[in-house]
Amino acid sequence: MQRGLFDGIVLEKNPRGPLPALRKEGPLAKKTLSFKAVLTIGVIIGIAVIVIAYIAIHLQQRKTLTASIEGTLPRMEEKDGWQSLAADQEGEHHYIVEKRPDQSGQIASAWDRLTYSREGRNAYVLKRRRNGMFTTGMDTLANRYILYDFKCAAEPKRYAIMKVFEVSKDKKTLDYGKAGSQKDWEDIPEGTMIDKLAKISCPEKKQ
Repeated sequence: MQRGLFDGIVLEKNPRGPLPALRKEGPLAKKTLSFKAVLTIGVIIGIAVIVIAYIAIHLQQRKTLTASIEGTLPRMEEKDGWQSLAADQEGEHHYIVEKRPDQSGQIASAWDRLTYSREGRNAYVLKRRRNGMFTTGMDTLANRYILYDFKCAAEPKRYAIMKVFEVSKDKKTLDYGKAGSQKDWEDIPEGTMIDKLAKISCPEKKQ
């Protein structure tokens, strides 16, 4: 009995005549996905990314909460020479210029210390709760310290948040965050507390 080889499949020859033509399904045959299949895959990938991000944020929040309760978060260093900046719905703001711009007018740094009003603290705690952030211990929240970097030579000027400390009445750090290796630079919104601080930190050049 004779045998023939067809794309890896051994076939016996039919004594009654030739076999009907077969459609070749070799390794080089191309298959295309429908638009619906591509869309479905895209949706699944998108949902997976969101879930992974949510889990990562949740785990980071738990880690920070544990450190907050145990008192192991970095502490805000004591600073002298705070000057009044302004007041808003959150409370009273004071500042210290940490670093003046160099000769090229590049980067300046300044601290903003917020002393929460009761209303400001309550509104902030509510905002944290709505955003899924922990609120344990926030009933003792007294101050928020933010270190800003300013690109004084940029047009318009830009800012990046470098560090944030949420501090209780007894100077305990309740929450803490800092920028990574890549700064998130943003344009300074006009008329805001950041704008006021930038104008102090980046004085206009004398003509």
